[in-house]
Amino acid sequence: MKRYLSFVALALVSLLFALSCQKETPQSGPGPEPTPQPEPQPLTESHTLMIIMQGNNGLAEFMDSNLQRIITAYYDVPTEIGRIIIFYDRGNYTRLTELYLDDGMAKQRLIEEYPTSTSTVDKEFLKSIISRMKEEAPADSYGLIMSSHGGGWVPADLYDVYLLGEDSRAAAPTARPLFYGQDDSDCMEIPDLVDALDDIRFKYIIFDACLMANIEGLYDMRNTADYIIASPTEILGAGFPYEDFIPMLFERTDHKLKEVCKAYMDYYRDSAGTVALIDCKKIDALAEVMKNVYDDAESATLNVADVQAYDNFPYHLYFDLGHYVEKVASDKNREAFNQALAEAVIYSDYTETFFTVTGPDDSYIPITHYSGLSCYIPQEESPNTVAAWNETAWAEATK
Repeated sequence: MKRYLSFVALALVSLLFALSCQKETPQSGPGPEPTPQPEPQPLTESHTLMIIMQGNNGLAEFMDSNLQRIITAYYDVPTEIGRIIIFYDRGNYTRLTELYLDDGMAKQRLIEEYPTSTSTVDKEFLKSIISRMKEEAPADSYGLIMSSHGGGWVPADLYDVYLLGEDSRAAAPTARPLFYGQDDSDCMEIPDLVDALDDIRFKYIIFDACLMANIEGLYDMRNTADYIIASPTEILGAGFPYEDFIPMLFERTDHKLKEVCKAYMDYYRDSAGTVALIDCKKIDALAEVMKNVYDDAESATLNVADVQAYDNFPYHLYFDLGHYVEKVASDKNREAFNQALAEAVIYSDYTETFFTVTGPDDSYIPITHYSGLSCYIPQEESPNTVAAWNETAWAEATK
């Protein structure tokens, strides 16, 4: 019975996230204007873009479309310095390929095909894929796009409990906190993802996956890349507009990451979307400031219902970090936090609403406060969720 319920839970997760992609809707408002920055230099060093697409989970049709968009974008990539190598698990096939031009036509060179029984969210397997990508397409620098389901700081099995609407105080999660990626019935916890990526310091990681701009997960990921682009809310199934931004990654030394965020928001401006560009080198400083904020929270009176949430669960898992600090911090610590946040989140934008499947019905929920990052707020009604959160490296570093 337990195995059956686990299968049903995972199936429901896949179905709900797949359905989330098909919504179109309300009008959105413009986000804050970015701070002007000095113009970076043209990119002259060799650069390889690695793309991991894990679509054996209800997202395969969307990823098929995105793969074609990536191939289309390749025509505008300067091939004298740029290479694109793609790992794609579709379910009925699992392949590693590299894009190339043949008489002016963009094609895929098959590097290796893997058994469909391979778990692509296994830490050691993913580590071997990254290593093989580096071997096949060596470069002076590397970028990474990861496309799949995501749940941020929350362990996959606990997330299933919430999606099924069961009491969040059910059996404590058996997995470590945080998950990214889904391959059929398997998910990868973020600490394992970090281990799988430890051979390369990426210039940037772009998460085309839901809920990954949460401070708990970003803290774990802070040494994997210089910059991370992610969303604190759910991403509609169509994902990022690959044909619009991939050529940008090969144009300048900053890889035009702010422009990548703008392209994403332009794509979703009339529906629902949020995005943040995080400077990973500034996350430790943000953690230092949050130690004092959490001290303030011990004596603050807080009704979590008054804090911007990014889900529709009865007991929320994702809250806006900036709004939480605004509610509990002293003036001095709030000012210190705002300064640290401005240095860590160097670009963010959002629509007037976000879309979520995390409730009895699919919903568009207003965004009244937005800092670019989400966090968890411990709630005594959910002791096992609190226990899982206390196991995160973020909680251990800031409490």
